[in-house]
Amino acid sequence: MKITDRITKIVVGENEPDPFKYGGVYPPNVFLVSGKNRSVYIDTAHGKPEEIQEHISVWESQGKPEIAGIILTHRHSDHIGGAQELGEQMRAPVISTSVEKIAIEKESSATVGLTPKDGEKLDLGDTTLYFIHTPGHTMGSLCIYLEEDKVLFTGDNILGLGTTVISPDEGNMTSYIKSLHKMLNYDIKKICPGHGPEIDTPIEKIHELIEHRHQREIQMLEL
Repeated sequence: MKITDRITKIVVGENEPDPFKYGGVYPPNVFLVSGKNRSVYIDTAHGKPEEIQEHISVWESQGKPEIAGIILTHRHSDHIGGAQELGEQMRAPVISTSVEKIAIEKESSATVGLTPKDGEKLDLGDTTLYFIHTPGHTMGSLCIYLEEDKVLFTGDNILGLGTTVISPDEGNMTSYIKSLHKMLNYDIKKICPGHGPEIDTPIEKIHELIEHRHQREIQMLEL
């Protein structure tokens, strides 16, 4: 599914909530971002054989462009499966934050080869990506900003519908709120989330999430 000329969305399973397969949420989204010279994958889903084959088929349909990296937004199994296999097939490094690297390598076969710094740029040729460290859903969560299309890929920090889980074992609410404010520093016209449909009112959505968490804090204090 084409989101823009540069972005292809690959949905594993039907693009609707399935309480039996995905814990009641939309299945994970995978994105192929294509530049003039190189492309990247953002997340890889569960790593089932049919999913890996689908990713490869999309890559082949675009002429097997050079893949600059397999970018993983965070450590969870529904986003990192098959990353190593795809990386080997496409001769591309797996990319994530240094915080997530340990967990990803523990939970999967993937070896994280590149850990970009906050704000680091990746040039694909007429297409520029920025890596944004956004702890919250997990402490090493990563967003990716596509400058030319003004699109923010948020992983599970922002979902297409509803709100994300902030577990004290893996994430932090204070860091999450700071990350939401940090996103507002970018000129965003669309959000491509880790699950669910794209968000065409991104600034309103971010403010809505900040206010939602603020109201939750007030409710907790009033208990």
